[in-house]
Amino acid sequence: MADIMLSVIVPVYNVRKEYLAECFDSILAQDYPEMELIIVDDGAESGIARFIDDYDYKGMDVHIIHRENGGVASARNAGLDICRGKYVTFIDSDDTIEGDCFLRITEFAEEGSLDVLMFGMYWDYGSRRKEFVSYSRDIPHFTPQQKEEVCYKTLVGILPFYDCPPATTDAAGSACAKLYRVSFLKEKGLRYIPGLKRAEDMEFNFRVFDRATNIGSLHRFYYIYRQVETSASYVYRPDGINVFTASLDAIRSYLIKEGKSDLFMQVYYMRCMFFFLESMDMDYLNPNNPDRLTDRIAKLKQKSAEEPYVEAFENLRTDHLTFARKIPLFLIKHGMFYTLALFYKTYRTVEDHNG
Repeated sequence: MADIMLSVIVPVYNVRKEYLAECFDSILAQDYPEMELIIVDDGAESGIARFIDDYDYKGMDVHIIHRENGGVASARNAGLDICRGKYVTFIDSDDTIEGDCFLRITEFAEEGSLDVLMFGMYWDYGSRRKEFVSYSRDIPHFTPQQKEEVCYKTLVGILPFYDCPPATTDAAGSACAKLYRVSFLKEKGLRYIPGLKRAEDMEFNFRVFDRATNIGSLHRFYYIYRQVETSASYVYRPDGINVFTASLDAIRSYLIKEGKSDLFMQVYYMRCMFFFLESMDMDYLNPNNPDRLTDRIAKLKQKSAEEPYVEAFENLRTDHLTFARKIPLFLIKHGMFYTLALFYKTYRTVEDHNG
């Protein structure tokens, strides 16, 4: 059997069959013989499990893992445990890829002997698509400054005071639209932290970029990220902010262990604030939240006085924030949570409209 250049890992939980079929179809359409497909059935309902088993993979080298639900982090680890490719990429089960993705990303990585490669994606809203890319041209090898910046971008995106062209304003934390050299991941012991349910990919990629020697970026839009309200990014969770907190705790532990600079801590504090606001939007103000609004606001205010958020709000410097980001920090510090909720709802509406 020919050497395997690429392992493609697809974690599957509960997804619409037509989306999963489109995902598999797009992988088969790559016509890339030097690959294996690893499908991790992470406790999906029986109909999805049967669909995975019965799908016609047309002779492709396929490995199927059926397991109890353990979350996407441990599902990706399960794929990494058995992958045999020189490189690995992750595709979510409701997303697709297009063009000559596999050929181009592996060629680009081989040319530069890269540890990790980023490439572009489209956010697919059905009637329209939005380009999402972290760098605005091909970069065969990151400079030390670009490597430092991509670590910051992974956490929060571009910082107002840190200009490293040709960057864009988009962050780099998603597990998707990345290619990793498997031997690099193994040498550095880089795996997902099991149990993390939100931002597990951001936490993982932060460590990846920090440990990588050779990083590259390919300005091609191959990955199609379907925006669906049933995905984990849109689901209301009663304990949503605690799930964010688990990822923040892991990031803080890494920063302290590695002796990172004050600037890294400032970026971390920004991420704490962003997650606090995101959870306010997704969980506390979610229409599916059964609590009264007054109770939700009271709980949000209480959470702001707990770690790691209280540390972040006390230590985050405003000169590191855009004007639009200074406003919520001011409102939080002054206990104006009803005004904060109204401001953030308006801000997100304008942001979504412009996007």
